[in-house]
Amino acid sequence: MRSDDGVELSFVHGVPGTSALGPITYAQDKRMQRGLLERNGVPVPPGATFTMGRGIEAAKRTASKLGYPVVVKPAVGDNGIETFRDIHDEADLDAAIDYLRNPTSEREGFSRSAYGLTELREPGEENGRLVVPPGYMFVVEKQLSGEYLRVLVSDGEVRSVIRCEGVPSDGSIVGGEDVTEIAHSDVRDLALRASAALPGLGLCSLDLVVPDATAAIDDRPVGVVEFSERAGLAVQAKVAPTDAERLSEGIMRRYARSLGLRISDPNEVVTYDFEAHSLPDPERGSGDIVAAASSVGIRGEIRAVDTVGGRVDGTFSGDAGRMAHLVNELIDGAVKGHSIMLVVLQVAPRADRGVAGE
Repeated sequence: MRSDDGVELSFVHGVPGTSALGPITYAQDKRMQRGLLERNGVPVPPGATFTMGRGIEAAKRTASKLGYPVVVKPAVGDNGIETFRDIHDEADLDAAIDYLRNPTSEREGFSRSAYGLTELREPGEENGRLVVPPGYMFVVEKQLSGEYLRVLVSDGEVRSVIRCEGVPSDGSIVGGEDVTEIAHSDVRDLALRASAALPGLGLCSLDLVVPDATAAIDDRPVGVVEFSERAGLAVQAKVAPTDAERLSEGIMRRYARSLGLRISDPNEVVTYDFEAHSLPDPERGSGDIVAAASSVGIRGEIRAVDTVGGRVDGTFSGDAGRMAHLVNELIDGAVKGHSIMLVVLQVAPRADRGVAGE
């Protein structure tokens, strides 16, 4: 989005300038996150954190004491991913722990960049297999029963409550219902207390388990089961795409107002000046980048190739979401195996917009 005076705003993982580094780190370290929530009277599922080196037997004893089913998840990293639910016995628990023994960079669909700021240790080797270091931690929690809710809190207000059909964190979600307008005040209060427990976050996405989203919270177990410092609008987009667009635009407009900016309506098609750095083979890479862009509906051209510096410059035009996905693919090396160290995108000045052939 662009303000009338040319200031550009965007967000993927939170909003720049609204979420401090400390709270982000606390949110991504589930041991600290759980501690802060509990200290502020916010219920979380009973559970504990264990190390991979010496904690596996203790984890099994804890799971048995909590009573199956339990949930297993990494202790550090992005929230709401790689969560193993419906762990019904020790065999299920062994399978989940064995998966987490794979270093994050070796897990399909993930990279080191997807993980928390505090996870700096290097993997080791065991019987020819790359494994996480002995100090790698994981969480075992009691699996709560009830309605599963995804809640968005922004600027101290509950903006969205989705009653999920399935669970986002294990990929089983198939739909849901927007219950924002009918969510009980107890549910809203729980979400706001959880958000306030980690001060310094401009927004957060919470997963709650409650008996009934529209009723007062009674004596049955309730809890915050996931807490992310990011907007996490994928669930809203699945249930009501137009609501997800409205929520994301609202986040940006409130942020702009806090900076004293006024922004115009968002553009569906954006033209970018593009730079890719540190390509081992920029001549071949330039053609592959254009082809990869074309395959997802983005039009572009490479205007300069620096074979010595390994850099290519160009102009690309298309849907901003598809462009963001393409950038991730480029950095991950998924485009014809090209390893790109850095991609820089800048919205092209209005007079320069347009791509050859348009």
